[in-house]
Amino acid sequence: MGAKRAAAGRAAVVVLAALLCTGTGGGPVEHRVVIFSPDGNDVRLPMTLDAIAFWNSVATGLNLDLRLVSDVILASPVTRRLETYARTISQQAGRLRSGQSQPSPPDEVVAVDADVVLLLSRQDLMSFAWPIPKGRGHFIAIEADELAMAQNLNIARNIIAHEIGHSLGLVHNRDPTSLMCGPCRTSGLGSDDPEYMRLTDGDRRRLMARYASR
Repeated sequence: MGAKRAAAGRAAVVVLAALLCTGTGGGPVEHRVVIFSPDGNDVRLPMTLDAIAFWNSVATGLNLDLRLVSDVILASPVTRRLETYARTISQQAGRLRSGQSQPSPPDEVVAVDADVVLLLSRQDLMSFAWPIPKGRGHFIAIEADELAMAQNLNIARNIIAHEIGHSLGLVHNRDPTSLMCGPCRTSGLGSDDPEYMRLTDGDRRRLMARYASR
C-alpha cells in the first residue's frame, strides 16, 4: 500500500495557482476551480489559467465581491473516472429533460472541494459545463481538439471562458459575437494576441446582481 500511495502522490502533482486579492472585511467570495490536466505541457492549461485571470479582471472592473482561485492537478489517478463521467454527460445531455434523472457523478467529483471541477479531456467531445446533481458547483469538460486550438488559440480561450461563465451563473444569449453566445460566431477573433469576446449588458447585470460588492 505504501508504494501505491507514493506512486499516486507522484502522479497527482498539485500546482497551486491561487489568484487571490486582498479585499476588505471578510474578503471576496472565492470561486474555486480545480483543473485536472493530463500533464503540464497540455496546450489548454495556460489558456485555462488565462481564462480564470480574465474573469478576475471582469470581477475587478465591475467591483464584484468575487475572486476565482485555481488548483491544477496533473496526471491524477482519478482522471479515468472523470473521463467516463464526461463521456456519459456528452452522450446523454441532449436527450435529458427537466425532471429526468441525471447521470450520477462519481465520488471523485463530489469529493473535490471546489465550485468547479474542470477536466481537460482527452476525448473528442463538445465542451460543456454541467451542474453537479445534489452537489456543489459545476463539472466542466473541455474538448481535446488540439488541431483547432493550435490554429487559433483565442477560440480555445473563449470556449474555456464561456464554460466558466456558466459556473458563475451566466446563460446563453442570442448575440453570436458575445462570450456567452449560443450559437457563436468566432470568425472575428484574431489569432495573434489574447482576445476575449465581449460581455453583454445583460451578462454584467446578472453578475452584479449575484456578486454585488458588500
